[in-house]
Amino acid sequence: MKIILEKNLDFRQFQNLIILIFCCVMVLLGMLNSLELRDYIFMKSFLFLFTIVLFAILFSKKGMYVRDNNLYIAVFLFGFLLKKKLIITSQYQKVSVIKGKLSTNYNYSSKIEIFHNWEPDLNYSVDYFSIIMINEDLNSGKKIISITKSKKVKIAIDFILKNTNLKYS
Repeated sequence: MKIILEKNLDFRQFQNLIILIFCCVMVLLGMLNSLELRDYIFMKSFLFLFTIVLFAILFSKKGMYVRDNNLYIAVFLFGFLLKKKLIITSQYQKVSVIKGKLSTNYNYSSKIEIFHNWEPDLNYSVDYFSIIMINEDLNSGKKIISITKSKKVKIAIDFILKNTNLKYS
């Protein structure tokens, strides 16, 4: 049983990856149109495979997967399981949600004071929700997954409660 929640990349990673894919495709097309097919065949092959891998990363999604009563955090590509990581739930009794802000600062000139004055604020932040497992005595916890969409949190919590022995608090 599996559940696919959301894309694996945040907005900035997605945006930067699209720019990188565009640059790789343009270089590959330039090489294919300006050189004979046998010239630089290794470089053309590598660039083609690299672009395919970048496309795969672009369309990957994160979610959860249950097999033999074990909970896994998984990465999917078009619904197919690519990678999974076992989450051990036997040491915990409850599951909870913590809300926070995920922030990335893209200031490039923080060390050069003269440039820092005119550089725009490139900070990008988004709400995120961490689903964590906790003990009865609340002394330890472990993160299961972080999700940026509030609608998907309820779906993920229901999936966890249905497939494990954890209770929601």
